[in-house]
Amino acid sequence: MNRSKTLKNTTAAALVLAFLSFQWGCAGPAASKTVKGAGTGAAIGAVGGLVTGQDTGGLLAARAAGAAIGATVGAIQQNKENKRQDTLAQQRAYNQAIAMQKRAIDKEKAELQEELEIAEGFRISNAELEEMSGRAESAEERLKALQAVRQAAIDRKKALDEMEQREKDALAEIARLEKELAALESESGSITSDLE
Repeated sequence: MNRSKTLKNTTAAALVLAFLSFQWGCAGPAASKTVKGAGTGAAIGAVGGLVTGQDTGGLLAARAAGAAIGATVGAIQQNKENKRQDTLAQQRAYNQAIAMQKRAIDKEKAELQEELEIAEGFRISNAELEEMSGRAESAEERLKALQAVRQAAIDRKKALDEMEQREKDALAEIARLEKELAALESESGSITSDLE
């Protein structure tokens, strides 16, 4: 009799777990947290019933209790997620509205600037344009002359630096050769005196 009861419990547990596996598979990734929580709670309740050695009725009751608790927890989590998504959607809508307002303001400014430039253009005479053209050319000629003077000064400084370096290198080589020749001459003199 006890063996028969154990067999029934095992069969019932297997059926419960098979049903839950089917339910989780059907729920898929898009299922709400409430559905997932109910499935998880039912599984935990069924396993708990098996562990405590409940009969089929006890297993079903444990499963139902677990599903109710899991559904409640899942519903709370789903509610939080829904609020977070609403907040994000409101923030996106606000940012889009601000961006649209900025584009509209920038467009108005560009149009106004263009209108001001057109109005200013009508007030400018050909004589003013010719005078400004002459002044611009004169300023550019002065700039070129100053740049040439500046470049000439730079070139003179570079030339002087180069000549100073050449002199320094030549003097160093002279000193080295004088020292070398003096050493050779003194060696030659001592060899000659030894030969005599």
